[in-house]
Amino acid sequence: MAETDPARTYPSELPVLALRQTVIFPQTLQPLAINRPVSIESIHRALAGDRLLFLSLQNGDREDPEPGDLRPIGTIAAIRQMAKAPNGAIHVIVEGTLRGKAEAINRSGPAMMATVALLPEKTETTLEIDAYVRRIQELVDRALSLSSGLSQELRGLVMGLDDPLRLAYVLASLIDIKADDKQQILEADDVITKLKSVSEALSREVALLELKGKIETAAQQEMTDAQRHYYLR
Repeated sequence: MAETDPARTYPSELPVLALRQTVIFPQTLQPLAINRPVSIESIHRALAGDRLLFLSLQNGDREDPEPGDLRPIGTIAAIRQMAKAPNGAIHVIVEGTLRGKAEAINRSGPAMMATVALLPEKTETTLEIDAYVRRIQELVDRALSLSSGLSQELRGLVMGLDDPLRLAYVLASLIDIKADDKQQILEADDVITKLKSVSEALSREVALLELKGKIETAAQQEMTDAQRHYYLR
Protein backbone atom coordinates (compact mmCIF):
# COMPACT_ATOMS: atom_id res chain seq x y z
CA MET A 1 0.00 0.00 0.00
CA ALA A 2 1.42 3.36 -1.05
CA GLU A 3 0.63 6.53 0.83
CA THR A 4 1.33 10.17 -0.06
CA ASP A 5 1.46 11.35 3.54
CA PRO A 6 5.20 11.15 4.30
CA ALA A 7 6.53 10.96 7.83
CA ARG A 8 6.98 14.71 8.22
CA THR A 9 5.04 17.52 9.78
CA TYR A 10 3.43 20.38 7.91
CA PRO A 11 2.50 23.81 9.26
CA SER A 12 -1.22 24.43 9.40
CA GLU A 13 -0.80 27.88 7.85
CA LEU A 14 0.89 28.28 4.47
CA PRO A 15 1.47 31.03 1.90
CA VAL A 16 -0.92 30.66 -1.02
CA LEU A 17 0.14 30.64 -4.66
CA ALA A 18 -2.83 31.19 -7.00
CA LEU A 19 -2.38 29.41 -10.34
CA ARG A 20 -4.08 30.49 -13.56
CA GLN A 21 -4.96 27.60 -15.90
CA THR A 22 -2.45 25.37 -14.10
CA VAL A 23 -2.82 22.51 -11.64
CA ILE A 24 0.20 21.06 -9.84
CA PHE A 25 -0.13 17.48 -8.64
CA PRO A 26 1.52 15.71 -5.71
CA GLN A 27 4.61 13.65 -6.58
CA THR A 28 5.46 15.83 -9.59
CA LEU A 29 8.00 18.56 -10.35
CA GLN A 30 6.89 21.66 -12.26
CA PRO A 31 8.55 24.94 -13.30
CA LEU A 32 6.58 28.13 -12.70
CA ALA A 33 7.12 31.75 -13.75
CA ILE A 34 5.95 34.12 -10.99
CA ASN A 35 5.32 37.80 -11.73
CA ARG A 36 2.17 38.92 -9.86
CA PRO A 37 2.87 40.89 -6.66
CA VAL A 38 0.68 38.65 -4.47
CA SER A 39 2.44 35.56 -5.87
CA ILE A 40 5.93 37.03 -5.42
CA GLU A 41 5.06 37.82 -1.79
CA SER A 42 4.00 34.19 -1.26
CA ILE A 43 7.30 32.96 -2.72
CA HIS A 44 9.26 35.28 -0.42
CA ARG A 45 7.32 34.11 2.63
CA ALA A 46 7.89 30.47 1.73
CA LEU A 47 11.62 31.00 1.19
CA ALA A 48 11.87 32.80 4.54
CA GLY A 49 10.38 29.75 6.25
CA ASP A 50 10.30 26.06 5.34
CA ARG A 51 9.91 26.66 1.55
CA LEU A 52 6.36 25.27 1.58
CA LEU A 53 3.39 26.70 -0.34
CA PHE A 54 -0.26 25.89 -0.87
CA LEU A 55 -0.93 25.82 -4.64
CA SER A 56 -4.51 26.48 -5.68
CA LEU A 57 -6.25 26.78 -9.05
CA GLN A 58 -7.73 30.24 -9.55
CA ASN A 59 -11.21 30.68 -10.98
CA GLY A 60 -10.99 33.22 -13.79
CA ASP A 61 -7.96 35.26 -14.83
CA ARG A 62 -8.11 38.16 -12.41
CA GLU A 63 -4.67 39.77 -12.14
CA ASP A 64 -5.03 40.41 -8.41
CA PRO A 65 -6.89 37.38 -7.01
CA GLU A 66 -8.96 37.38 -3.84
CA PRO A 67 -9.49 34.39 -1.50
CA GLY A 68 -12.91 33.70 -3.02
CA ASP A 69 -11.30 33.15 -6.43
CA LEU A 70 -9.40 30.05 -5.29
CA ARG A 71 -10.37 26.40 -5.24
CA PRO A 72 -10.23 24.98 -1.71
CA ILE A 73 -8.53 21.71 -2.66
CA GLY A 74 -4.96 22.15 -3.86
CA THR A 75 -1.45 20.81 -3.46
CA ILE A 76 1.13 21.47 -0.75
CA ALA A 77 4.43 21.95 -2.55
CA ALA A 78 8.05 22.69 -1.72
CA ILE A 79 10.23 25.15 -3.62
CA ARG A 80 13.23 23.18 -4.91
CA GLN A 81 14.91 25.85 -7.04
CA MET A 82 14.51 29.59 -7.45
CA ALA A 83 16.02 32.18 -9.79
CA LYS A 84 15.26 35.85 -10.33
CA ALA A 85 14.77 37.22 -13.84
CA PRO A 86 16.04 40.67 -14.91
CA ASN A 87 12.44 41.91 -15.29
CA GLY A 88 11.68 41.23 -11.62
CA ALA A 89 9.88 37.93 -12.20
CA ILE A 90 10.80 34.81 -10.25
CA HIS A 91 11.30 31.38 -11.76
CA VAL A 92 10.84 28.44 -9.43
CA ILE A 93 10.69 24.68 -9.61
CA VAL A 94 8.17 23.27 -7.17
CA GLU A 95 7.64 19.70 -6.04
CA GLY A 96 4.14 18.68 -5.07
CA THR A 97 4.10 16.67 -1.87
CA LEU A 98 0.46 15.92 -1.01
CA ARG A 99 -3.07 17.22 -1.27
CA GLY A 100 -4.49 19.75 1.09
CA LYS A 101 -7.74 21.59 1.69
CA ALA A 102 -7.82 25.27 2.54
CA GLU A 103 -10.26 25.59 5.42
CA ALA A 104 -9.75 29.36 5.36
CA ILE A 105 -7.88 31.75 3.06
CA ASN A 106 -7.08 35.27 4.23
CA ARG A 107 -5.68 38.24 2.34
CA SER A 108 -3.81 41.01 4.15
CA GLY A 109 -2.23 43.54 1.82
CA PRO A 110 -0.01 41.70 -0.66
CA ALA A 111 0.04 38.53 1.45
CA MET A 112 -2.36 35.61 1.07
CA MET A 113 -2.28 32.82 3.67
CA ALA A 114 -4.32 29.65 4.08
CA THR A 115 -5.17 27.40 6.98
CA VAL A 116 -4.62 24.00 5.38
CA ALA A 117 -5.81 20.54 6.40
CA LEU A 118 -3.93 17.57 4.96
CA LEU A 119 -5.71 15.22 2.55
CA PRO A 120 -3.36 12.20 2.37
CA GLU A 121 -4.13 9.47 -0.16
CA LYS A 122 -3.70 5.73 -0.15
CA THR A 123 -3.44 3.26 -3.02
CA GLU A 124 -4.47 -0.36 -2.68
CA THR A 125 -3.43 -2.87 -5.32
CA THR A 126 -6.54 -4.42 -6.86
CA LEU A 127 -7.27 -6.25 -10.09
CA GLU A 128 -9.16 -3.24 -11.45
CA ILE A 129 -6.28 -0.87 -10.66
CA ASP A 130 -3.81 -3.26 -12.32
CA ALA A 131 -6.05 -3.39 -15.39
CA TYR A 132 -6.14 0.41 -15.66
CA VAL A 133 -2.35 0.59 -15.26
CA ARG A 134 -1.89 -1.99 -18.03
CA ARG A 135 -4.32 -0.09 -20.26
CA ILE A 136 -2.47 3.19 -19.67
CA GLN A 137 0.88 1.57 -20.48
CA GLU A 138 -0.53 0.22 -23.73
CA LEU A 139 -1.93 3.65 -24.67
CA VAL A 140 1.43 5.31 -24.01
CA ASP A 141 3.12 2.72 -26.25
CA ARG A 142 0.54 3.39 -28.96
CA ALA A 143 0.98 7.15 -28.70
CA LEU A 144 4.76 6.84 -28.94
CA SER A 145 4.46 4.68 -32.05
CA LEU A 146 2.23 7.27 -33.73
CA SER A 147 4.19 10.43 -32.95
CA SER A 148 7.88 11.15 -33.41
CA GLY A 149 7.43 14.32 -31.36
CA LEU A 150 6.93 12.41 -28.11
CA SER A 151 10.00 11.58 -26.06
CA GLN A 152 10.84 7.89 -26.00
CA GLU A 153 11.95 8.46 -22.41
CA LEU A 154 8.25 8.65 -21.56
CA ARG A 155 7.95 4.89 -22.07
CA GLY A 156 10.69 4.19 -19.55
CA LEU A 157 9.19 6.68 -17.12
CA VAL A 158 5.72 5.11 -17.29
CA MET A 159 7.00 1.53 -17.10
CA GLY A 160 9.19 2.46 -14.13
CA LEU A 161 6.34 3.81 -12.00
CA ASP A 162 5.02 1.07 -9.74
CA ASP A 163 2.70 3.35 -7.74
CA PRO A 164 -0.63 3.76 -9.59
CA LEU A 165 -1.34 7.05 -7.84
CA ARG A 166 1.96 8.57 -8.92
CA LEU A 167 1.43 7.18 -12.43
CA ALA A 168 -1.92 8.98 -12.62
CA TYR A 169 -0.47 12.26 -11.36
CA VAL A 170 2.65 12.21 -13.55
CA LEU A 171 0.70 11.48 -16.73
CA ALA A 172 -2.02 13.98 -15.85
CA SER A 173 0.71 16.63 -15.57
CA LEU A 174 2.10 15.70 -19.00
CA ILE A 175 -1.07 15.24 -21.07
CA ASP A 176 -2.82 18.18 -22.67
CA ILE A 177 -5.86 18.34 -20.36
CA LYS A 178 -7.91 21.41 -19.44
CA ALA A 179 -7.17 22.87 -16.02
CA ASP A 180 -10.70 22.15 -14.77
CA ASP A 181 -10.32 18.48 -15.75
CA LYS A 182 -6.96 18.30 -14.00
CA GLN A 183 -8.57 19.81 -10.92
CA GLN A 184 -11.19 17.06 -10.96
CA ILE A 185 -8.41 14.46 -11.05
CA LEU A 186 -6.77 16.13 -8.07
CA GLU A 187 -10.02 16.32 -6.12
CA ALA A 188 -11.04 12.69 -6.77
CA ASP A 189 -10.64 10.67 -3.58
CA ASP A 190 -10.02 7.25 -5.13
CA VAL A 191 -7.23 6.24 -7.49
CA ILE A 192 -9.61 4.37 -9.82
CA THR A 193 -11.33 7.63 -10.75
CA LYS A 194 -7.96 9.28 -11.38
CA LEU A 195 -6.70 6.40 -13.52
CA LYS A 196 -9.95 6.31 -15.47
CA SER A 197 -9.70 10.02 -16.27
CA VAL A 198 -6.07 9.67 -17.38
CA SER A 199 -6.94 6.62 -19.49
CA GLU A 200 -9.76 8.51 -21.23
CA ALA A 201 -7.49 11.50 -21.90
CA LEU A 202 -4.81 9.22 -23.35
CA SER A 203 -7.42 7.49 -25.52
CA ARG A 204 -8.42 10.88 -26.98
CA GLU A 205 -4.77 11.72 -27.67
CA VAL A 206 -4.25 8.39 -29.45
CA ALA A 207 -7.42 8.89 -31.49
CA LEU A 208 -6.23 12.38 -32.50
CA LEU A 209 -2.80 11.04 -33.47
CA GLU A 210 -4.39 8.27 -35.55
CA LEU A 211 -6.67 10.74 -37.34
CA LYS A 212 -3.75 13.11 -37.92
CA GLY A 213 -1.78 10.25 -39.47
CA LYS A 214 -4.66 9.36 -41.80
CA ILE A 215 -5.04 13.00 -42.90
CA GLU A 216 -1.31 13.31 -43.58
CA THR A 217 -1.28 10.02 -45.53
CA ALA A 218 -4.27 11.10 -47.62
CA ALA A 219 -2.70 14.51 -48.29
CA GLN A 220 0.58 12.88 -49.32
CA GLN A 221 -1.28 10.51 -51.63
CA GLU A 222 -3.16 13.40 -53.24
CA MET A 223 0.12 15.24 -53.79
CA THR A 224 1.71 12.16 -55.33
CA ASP A 225 -1.27 11.64 -57.64
CA ALA A 226 -1.22 15.31 -58.68
CA GLN A 227 2.50 15.12 -59.47
CA ARG A 228 2.00 11.94 -61.52
CA HIS A 229 -0.81 13.51 -63.55
CA TYR A 230 1.35 16.59 -64.12
CA TYR A 231 4.24 14.59 -65.52
CA LEU A 232 1.89 12.49 -67.65
CA ARG A 233 0.48 15.66 -69.19
